[in-house]
Amino acid sequence: MQPNQSPSAASPSVNAAQASQAEARREKRVHVAVPVKVFLDPNSANFQLCCTYEISMIGARLVAVTGVEKVGQVLWLQRHNKRAKYRVIWVGEPKTTQAGQVGVEVVDSAMPIWENELRLRIMQS
Repeated sequence: MQPNQSPSAASPSVNAAQASQAEARREKRVHVAVPVKVFLDPNSANFQLCCTYEISMIGARLVAVTGVEKVGQVLWLQRHNKRAKYRVIWVGEPKTTQAGQVGVEVVDSAMPIWENELRLRIMQS
């Protein structure tokens, strides 16, 4: 999952590459703000609240996450009473439009945290 680049900052060749990349994505995405709890340590009761920018059945782009420092870091997302393990696949660079954003991919796809309503939206998009 790669962050989207603003069209004004992209050259025509970059836009073509992004279109090609979007077609090659494994999963459909839905742009939706969904509150989730982020646990950096699964054995701790400490969590932070953040929001999604977009979700798919295998991943999400999170906004306003702190404590995530590197690709490969493992964290747990919780939505209502469902919690699943995710791996960080990209971290937004400071002073860019993706600053403070994190891309994550679910480790066990058999453990979706999105409720049926969101899963239907993803499948229909």
